[in-house]
Amino acid sequence: MLDLSALLRPTSPEEAVRLFAETRGNGLYVSGGTVIVPSGSSRLDFLVDLSAAGLDYVRPAAGGSGEEGSGAGPGLALGAGTCICDLARSQQVADVAGGVLHEAAAAVATHTVRNRASLGGNVIASHYPTDLPPALLVLDAELIAMNLEGTHEISLEEFYANRRALHRKGDLVVEVRVPPVSRGLTAAFEKLGRIKLDIAIVNAAAALRVEEGGIADARVAVNGTGRPPSRLREVEAFLSGKPTVRETFEEAGRVASASVDPRSNHRASGAYRKKMIGVLVRRALARAAEK
Repeated sequence: MLDLSALLRPTSPEEAVRLFAETRGNGLYVSGGTVIVPSGSSRLDFLVDLSAAGLDYVRPAAGGSGEEGSGAGPGLALGAGTCICDLARSQQVADVAGGVLHEAAAAVATHTVRNRASLGGNVIASHYPTDLPPALLVLDAELIAMNLEGTHEISLEEFYANRRALHRKGDLVVEVRVPPVSRGLTAAFEKLGRIKLDIAIVNAAAALRVEEGGIADARVAVNGTGRPPSRLREVEAFLSGKPTVRETFEEAGRVASASVDPRSNHRASGAYRKKMIGVLVRRALARAAEK
């Protein structure tokens, strides 16, 4: 049960960081607030409400569409306070890599949750098997974080692998940045829940770029193992140079299952998750190739 001593409402990310640093006790940044009740603690003393901090936007990243002639599509700058419903409705998001982030956003819970939940919260709450991280990982996304010393960039993959070292108490994620996507890279997202709108048991995303009949670039990411979301580098290495045929994707699914050791909980056993990760990776690869 929450028993707060203060609810702070800054009007800029700089003010949010300052208020967090100046307020005594244990605090939490909050935007949509959809995970506050299940993750809240009696030791939580204050909240910093980001709803008026100007972090709700979807726009081209600085630098536009990359260098002329590079073949790269436009990068995106996504405010951490952007609600997931806006990601699911954005044509800019749908145009990136075959719409993998659009698919993941549309798969999040119910429309009422999507209307409140924020991008930043979905990315940060990695103790839940949230849906956006696998899609963002295969897009090589990075976080822009702010503290009293200024802003800094963190690879999303590194963030999940070394969160305690890279993200200190009071640091605020202000933006998720998707770099320009190489022409020909297409990606897909797959999710398994007890029901369609439930939190994921496991989920996966895959991205492919094919040149001369072989896979020139492969990216595979999963969530729901009981550990932080991650890229499956063994699967990516296996796919390099392979043809985009059913047999390739079936074997990639087997490699994916063999490379993870999921934990069991009340939602599903580790053995079931292990098997289904292989199934979802195979499906995501096949759909990415079809695109």
